[in-house]
Amino acid sequence: MDYWTGLYFLNILNVVFCTPDAFYTVNLDYYSFEKAQTSCKSAGNGILTDMGKPQETKKILKAIEDKRNENLTSFWIGLKKNRAACVEPRLPLKGFFWIVDNSTEFEADKWKSEPKSTCTSALCGLLSVNYSGSAIESWQLDSGTCKQTNPFICKHEGQIEKPCPGPLINGPFDSMQKTNDPYTLHVTCKDNKTFTLSCSTTTHEWTLVNNPKTDISRLCLECEKGYEKNAGGNCVDVDECEQFQPCKHCSNTVGSYICKCPDGTEGTDKNCKKPKETPTFMTSPDNTDFQEKTSPSSVENTPQPHSTIESSVHIEGSTGDLSNIIFPVIIALLIFVVLVVIIAGIVKCCLIRRSKKRAKKRAEASKESMALNGSDSMDKVNEKEVF
Repeated sequence: MDYWTGLYFLNILNVVFCTPDAFYTVNLDYYSFEKAQTSCKSAGNGILTDMGKPQETKKILKAIEDKRNENLTSFWIGLKKNRAACVEPRLPLKGFFWIVDNSTEFEADKWKSEPKSTCTSALCGLLSVNYSGSAIESWQLDSGTCKQTNPFICKHEGQIEKPCPGPLINGPFDSMQKTNDPYTLHVTCKDNKTFTLSCSTTTHEWTLVNNPKTDISRLCLECEKGYEKNAGGNCVDVDECEQFQPCKHCSNTVGSYICKCPDGTEGTDKNCKKPKETPTFMTSPDNTDFQEKTSPSSVENTPQPHSTIESSVHIEGSTGDLSNIIFPVIIALLIFVVLVVIIAGIVKCCLIRRSKKRAKKRAEASKESMALNGSDSMDKVNEKEVF
């Protein structure tokens, strides 16, 4: 016999033997007082519950604990003060009454705070609870405006007219724990994860308490390796490094983990050491090799030799990408300037030699011209003497 069949059979027995046993449902929908009262009536002819007797109070508190939602601390109950009535601080119910039978029966004065003193405004009652872990440690009555929205507690007697259908859950699960509240179920999957489901009395749909948007059909489906179900029924990454500590130097990754030495060290996971300093060899100005430590402090503290040649430049491999570009460009420019100077000198020498040759030729030509003029003048003198 399944849960729902058993529930129907119990209700039939209650009707036959005229021993109706009241049960209580906790609805997690946030409704105003009037809408909550309407919802209770539509779900099996219920009504917002009273708390006039201690045995009823125990059942109500158990129904709240079965929801396993410690975030919910205030619930509408069937307690109200009409608009024309006044708050009466001396009375146990402070001028309020139970709407189930208009009684003012209450065995204890347990109010969280004194209701607002008024004779012109309607006030509605709340049950306020405090938790210790998952169990209710204490409870008190409270009040507020009837238009506020809160979860609510219904009291039912007899058979539920519109029960919720069984939830559809894929994958293997161990059990569905029954509660006195037919709108609450505890589902335990094969991995021992337990989830609490709540059924809406209006939509008759099952949702996960605390995570109403979760697809409950996938609650008991297994996660892939490296993942596990969280409280919301979703597969999340497992931190193997924290849970299992598989290696000394563990780094968690999505769906897995890796074992490697921390940055700046080398070796195996169980024996990580700092790497030995590797020496570098540098060239001195007189072209002799000397060994220099690679640590920055030794380079800064060691005095560097000076050279009288201005063009000697000390280049270190660690000067960075910028120096690797600038220094070759400077050297290329120096070589270019030297070549230009050499070429200009050669051209100048050639021009000087050429001008000297031209001057020499002009001088020789001038001498020949003078010699010719001199011989002509002598011939003319001789001719005159003959005559």
